[in-house]
Amino acid sequence: MLFAAFSALALGRVVDQPEKFTEEEYWTLWGEFKAQKGVGVYNSLDEHDQRYNIFKKNMEIARKFNQAGEHSFRMGITRFADMTKEEFEGWLKKAGGTRPRPDNSIPRKVFDASKYETTPATQDWRTQNAVTPVKDQGQCGSCWAFSTTGGIEGAHALASGTLSSFSEQELVDCSSAQGNQGCNGGLMDDGFDFVEKYGLCFESAYPYEAADGSCRKSSCKSQVTVTDYTDISAGSTSDLKTACGNEGPISIAVDANYWWQMYTDGIFDKRCNPNSLDHGVLLVGYGSNYWTVKNSWGESWGESGYIRLTGTSANTCGLANSASYPTTN
Repeated sequence: MLFAAFSALALGRVVDQPEKFTEEEYWTLWGEFKAQKGVGVYNSLDEHDQRYNIFKKNMEIARKFNQAGEHSFRMGITRFADMTKEEFEGWLKKAGGTRPRPDNSIPRKVFDASKYETTPATQDWRTQNAVTPVKDQGQCGSCWAFSTTGGIEGAHALASGTLSSFSEQELVDCSSAQGNQGCNGGLMDDGFDFVEKYGLCFESAYPYEAADGSCRKSSCKSQVTVTDYTDISAGSTSDLKTACGNEGPISIAVDANYWWQMYTDGIFDKRCNPNSLDHGVLLVGYGSNYWTVKNSWGESWGESGYIRLTGTSANTCGLANSASYPTTN
């Protein structure tokens, strides 16, 4: 843990010191930010200066937050550190792109925890070759598609012994008949419905473009089919833990909020709204006091693209309110 902390500090991601940064220190942090985000130049000097001033304000917010030490996570440089709170919340609204399971929906199949005699005390499907590397949805509100493929990739890997990456872009372009709206949002169960009917191609054959496009399914060969999917009782963290512990990665929806903007590491324990689900992610395991969640904002965000949410008995950010997993051929 100490090594990880020093590594993060060395990368300039976590900002934590008693006194306010000097202009020279701000400029050094700004260089770290641009290297992480891949920003060469902004469109104009005015835009550069505007973003730099926003960045400095955010670094001061993160510094004070970390210094207060009131929570079990830390804040610092992320790809969103040059955005205002209002801009980030607007981006979330656009790029969140998932919706909760309708209250009047009839579950295809409801998870039955009683069939399992035991559940592992901890679980991490990344160590069992059931989780692909972190991906990046870009500016497209396609998080639901990444959550869908994550569930399918895990189920397929555990069933076949081979981990493969499947196409989010195919879901974005082709699954509107199931109720999904491409870059404007969707639902993981509707994604599973599509793959059950039509199968899904490899990522390499139908690569991600971060934009709505015309369906090109005929250009690639389906490599996986969903045979069924199971919904977990809304709000049941015990069922969610049992399912994740025994079945594999679980597609979930959460309330991703402003406090995610500069999350760098640690166990996220800030208050969320469990009734405001706006972002599809993948539950890949849990520890003794946290859930491990794979995001789709690239590896430079959070803990190499992951976030830990507090408490396996806590419905943090509503992660247990719309959870499901597929069975594959």
